[in-house]
Amino acid sequence: MAVTPRARTVVRGGMLLLLLSVTVLERFGINAGAASASAALLAGYLFLVLAGVSGVLALSLTRCWLYGICLSVGLASLLFNESASSVTSLLLLGAMYLPFVFVLKPGALSDRVDLEDGDWVLRKFLDLALFCALIGVAQFGAQAVIHADWLFDFTRYIPEKLRAAGTFNTVIPMGSFNKSNGFFFREPSGFSYLMALALIGECFTLKRKVRIACLALALLLTYSGTGIAAVLLGTMHPFGPKTLLRLAVMACLGALVFWLLGDTLNLAFTLNRVGEFNSEHSSAYMRYVAPARLVSESIDFAWWTPWLGHGPGTIFRTVRDYEFHDPTWAKLLFEYGVLGFLTVVPLFLVMLRGQSSSIQVRATLFWGWLIMGGHLLSPEQNFLALALIGLSPSPRRVRRSSFGLEPGPVPSLVAAPAGGA
Repeated sequence: MAVTPRARTVVRGGMLLLLLSVTVLERFGINAGAASASAALLAGYLFLVLAGVSGVLALSLTRCWLYGICLSVGLASLLFNESASSVTSLLLLGAMYLPFVFVLKPGALSDRVDLEDGDWVLRKFLDLALFCALIGVAQFGAQAVIHADWLFDFTRYIPEKLRAAGTFNTVIPMGSFNKSNGFFFREPSGFSYLMALALIGECFTLKRKVRIACLALALLLTYSGTGIAAVLLGTMHPFGPKTLLRLAVMACLGALVFWLLGDTLNLAFTLNRVGEFNSEHSSAYMRYVAPARLVSESIDFAWWTPWLGHGPGTIFRTVRDYEFHDPTWAKLLFEYGVLGFLTVVPLFLVMLRGQSSSIQVRATLFWGWLIMGGHLLSPEQNFLALALIGLSPSPRRVRRSSFGLEPGPVPSLVAAPAGGA
């Protein structure tokens, strides 16, 4: 049954709201103390309701199986670590990845033969990313004349009941200036990652030079290593003989930019951050080195912890003598063990198998989720990947519409997808 124009309009509106919720609305949510929900989580489930009512939602059989296995491992981890575990954390994990089992009926978003649904979403995302880039560049320049606190952190102007929960490093000085956080975003690193993702999307799909320049400038003004790392990791894919050539081209472009703009934008500040990996109290050390130490030193706490971990929600509740962040891979291994890691990661990979999407975009989303922050329970990161890739598989993959079943193989981040960039 073909998608009606009315249903397509409704689903498009829901998708645009979802994209806004994971970007410019990420400081908003419903805050009721312990029971709080971000705008992204609310918009994600609202989108599923709208798509389901419109009759364009289908179930993926492969994802359903993997999701069920994930919950089974999580429940086992909870039972083996009953005294320390958090039932709420396990329930949040279930709620976070339940939307992953759904896909859209082909044509739910795009009514053009030459434009698949995934391409439609990517174009809208790139338009939104360009808007954010321009705002971020304007914000960085405006601080020379505007010294009000709202320019970098307007959180206190949001009613408390409508704020997203959590504590974030929103305003970060860089000499006499602050790093750009894109105004809407909670941290410069998050804005940096979004600019990197959009930059990869532009470079390997539409290749619009002016937009690429705007995104690259906004990325530089965040002075964050997150976006640079994301660009490098995305550019490395697909692995093959040309990988080193692509990285060499990236290095040459980086050197050229540093030579042209290094003094003007104080880019040495970003370059010098490489040394943070050796400093125990630095951001880089706490993000990448300290979690590895924590996992290696605590994984054999009991006979079951290597396989099932220490239990849901325990990484911060039980660890007191470490200063660290909780990237997805470390949280999975610490709380759910090797079995949890080997079930949740494949679920995310299966979600990223959209045939129409660039492998570089998929790789950037995967590595950003896995190693660049505490994204295991982050609606913004998870639902951004779901919106860009997971909800819009290749048309031939959906066997039935309206909550039908859609089997399919596990994807690879090594080989380029058919028809990809």
